[in-house]
Amino acid sequence: MDWTSGQSKANWLVTRLHQPAWYWSLAFLLVGFNVATSLYISAHRLLWFDEIFTANMSRLPNVRTMWNALREGMEHLPLPYFLIARAFDQLFHHADIGIRVPSVLALGAGLLVTFDIGRRLTDGLYGLIALSFLATPFVTYYGYEARPYALCFALAAIALWIWVTTKVESRTATVAFGAVFLMGVAIHYYFLLCLAPFGILALWERRIFHPKVTAGAVGAMAALVVLYPQIVNSLSAQQRGAFGDWALPSLSKLQAVYLGFFPLVTVPLVLIAVMASLGRSHERLLPATSPGERISWLFLSVPLAAFVAAKLVTHLFVDRYMIVAVPGIAVAVACLFWRHCQESRYLSLALLIVFAGAGINGQLLTLRNIDHIQAYGDPQARTRQMLALEDTLEREGKRHLAVRFPLLFLEAWYYSKHRERYGLVWYGDVGDVGNARKYYALNFISLEEVVANARQTAVIGPDPVLTEALQKAGLRLKTRFITPHVVYLE
Repeated sequence: MDWTSGQSKANWLVTRLHQPAWYWSLAFLLVGFNVATSLYISAHRLLWFDEIFTANMSRLPNVRTMWNALREGMEHLPLPYFLIARAFDQLFHHADIGIRVPSVLALGAGLLVTFDIGRRLTDGLYGLIALSFLATPFVTYYGYEARPYALCFALAAIALWIWVTTKVESRTATVAFGAVFLMGVAIHYYFLLCLAPFGILALWERRIFHPKVTAGAVGAMAALVVLYPQIVNSLSAQQRGAFGDWALPSLSKLQAVYLGFFPLVTVPLVLIAVMASLGRSHERLLPATSPGERISWLFLSVPLAAFVAAKLVTHLFVDRYMIVAVPGIAVAVACLFWRHCQESRYLSLALLIVFAGAGINGQLLTLRNIDHIQAYGDPQARTRQMLALEDTLEREGKRHLAVRFPLLFLEAWYYSKHRERYGLVWYGDVGDVGNARKYYALNFISLEEVVANARQTAVIGPDPVLTEALQKAGLRLKTRFITPHVVYLE
């Protein structure tokens, strides 16, 4: 291979990366790597609290029972998602990996669609940069979690692809756009936020009744109407404080959302600013902003729309609910890099190497620490620690395990061979959560029950309120284990 004709190795490689056979092959390799590693993680990671709700709901006897459970507040995600999880769960014979497979497949589809949008608006190399830029820990995490966020991500990418690649007057594209929003809202209510950038652009262009926006709104409203009974229940539960205050909106959380999406973006943006300031004497005309680039930038409005919705209606503001913003923002940033860096082949190649390397390294680090993936602490470690103590506690006469921490309770209960021993200590009226007894055979126990069975009970993770109440009942607490914190009652 001869590079002496003035073509450097970098120029040669960049030239190849602009050829379809090369950039499509590399795109499939990157997507395949993320899909394969996500499947491996899915097969080896224990389910954690939220995912166990998915498993429990998906394994109820029939669809009617699932719908009744959802209406009674057992979950606050729409029924169609659980039907998808149920189908894969049965296909994989109730192995934990089964309910995660839809997320794995959706991650791969979303990455590939985003790449195609990026290459259409720029070129093959910067399409790869968009794909690599997108493969951040925030996005890839939901590729191996049994929740609907990866599916929302994929559908958002598909909605953007339809908008960018089809004509406004296309009836087929209009119907497809509406169908995407019907499916998206039916999987997660917050998918409605994905309509914000398209609606803003339609208003800006003074096309109030834009065909695709209208179709998207109709599809979203149809899903909301069908799921209305469950929505009412969820809003009522929120008003009663069932979700606590952990997800209330705030400006600091809004800022954190943008930073959390793409933590690596600041470095290349600084480089672009420096290059722009140094290159004023060699100014060149930049191409006009394309409609596809414009709509992609408007995906920055999704977290703002979520913030307003949380303030006024839902009172729930969580970054994963806004994952629909990520495909558009990734494409927009790739377009920005393309505008300012395409003439510098070394810099273009460096951007691809940095983003692709960071994504691959992140997945490899996850594989190396597969037993300690964080989700409100280290759920796998606390589950294994609790399960390891079961036989010891049984030998020492502790047939009742009174757990105060809900996450530990559900995670240990799910994997335990002696589920009947576990009880979640619940103060006051059990209320809505008491319905869980009908569907999942969960056991909620009162302070009085703990006191009545004190000699045969081990209290797991007592908080100060429970500790004080037990002491007032005349019991002395003796620490038996530190991790998890286990006390005996005397």
